[in-house]
Amino acid sequence: MIPVSSLWDFRLLQKMAFPSQLLIGMGVKVAITILTIVTLILLDPAYVTAYISINYEIVIIYLVSALTLLYCIVSVLMSFLLAKRGEDTPLTNCAFSEIIFATGGIMGWLIIIGIGGTISQRTIIETGERFGWIGALAGLNVGCFLIIAAIFAANVVSEKILQRQSRFNKYDRGVYMQN
Repeated sequence: MIPVSSLWDFRLLQKMAFPSQLLIGMGVKVAITILTIVTLILLDPAYVTAYISINYEIVIIYLVSALTLLYCIVSVLMSFLLAKRGEDTPLTNCAFSEIIFATGGIMGWLIIIGIGGTISQRTIIETGERFGWIGALAGLNVGCFLIIAAIFAANVVSEKILQRQSRFNKYDRGVYMQN
């Protein structure tokens, strides 16, 4: 059995063959999960039901939050399973799916930023303050999704473009290069 103190040891995670992109991505997804849970806590039912005109906006916030939590939990579990295989698995397909889902997360949370800003401007102080914080948390989630998209886009560029060019360049300025 592994001692609890070594569960958070970075070297132990690297021994499990975690690529650095997956490890950083999992850390960011944990942050996204925490921010999403705080966003859901700020949606107090007393404030939500007090204003009939914002019901569809609340549904959008709940929907995007639920999809975000589902994405983060499933993605972290899949990352663990991928690393548990122990093989040096190329992350191209994983990177493409992460980029697509991160882009969807960016779009969803940008909508929530707009909802939070709009409601905070047109309602009373207490509700407006809560929705202002929801907009701020949504902005942090957008930043986290941008980090995930950037990490995996850099992975695709380095694996599929840069390494491919160096692997298939047999001639360098007219001189044959042996690999």
